[in-house]
Amino acid sequence: MYMDKCKILTADLFEDKRGSILSFYPDKNIVEYNLMITKKGDARGHHYHPHFDEYMIVVDGECLFKEYSDSIHEIVLTEGDSIHIPSGVAHTFVALTDFKFVSMLTKRWHDSNPPIVKVDEYGKPI
Repeated sequence: MYMDKCKILTADLFEDKRGSILSFYPDKNIVEYNLMITKKGDARGHHYHPHFDEYMIVVDGECLFKEYSDSIHEIVLTEGDSIHIPSGVAHTFVALTDFKFVSMLTKRWHDSNPPIVKVDEYGKPI
């Protein structure tokens, strides 16, 4: 499933009596990953990454993901949901509950100058 530029990823699902495994296959190499923890009501984002793509997977909780392109596209992501955010696409995550996700980058944060460009509530660079 696509938003405008971001893509909601579909997992291959394996289930047995022990539980389940969700397997995702990014089309770009991951070189860094981060566990992000955000409290209910807080937001992360209002930026874009000029030098790398970001993949993320929700590991606990729920968020409202916003993509800023020609208009604002929104989707609620919950545990197990994954999304690919291409470089240059402005985005924000708003925690609807206490929220944890793993962010995976195609270039190391500290090797990017700048790693982010801040945007306003309409996705325009500040």
